[in-house]
Amino acid sequence: VKSGERHELCRGLHAEQNAIIQAAVYGSSIKNAKIYVTTHPCVVCAKMIINSTIQEIVYAEGYPDELSELIFIESGIKRRRFTLPQEEIEAVLGIVKLPPGED
Repeated sequence: VKSGERHELCRGLHAEQNAIIQAAVYGSSIKNAKIYVTTHPCVVCAKMIINSTIQEIVYAEGYPDELSELIFIESGIKRRRFTLPQEEIEAVLGIVKLPPGED
């Protein structure tokens, strides 16, 4: 199955879905919240985010799903792409680059 298609076949949850469900399970209000995600949400996650009243999405990478883009535009939810230089990302994640030949 091609990435971004046939979401109903996936056995797992996307991080956005899991975060919304866990907030409900533990009684944490996410009304008017901001959600930080690595990738722009797919259409399934977009619908959950809109219905959960999250007000802003901050994401690092794009996602090839035009319908989710359209749904967010129509909903008025603020979206913001977050970028850092590659060196800062690696520093935050603790990625160490080995000299050539030592990998």
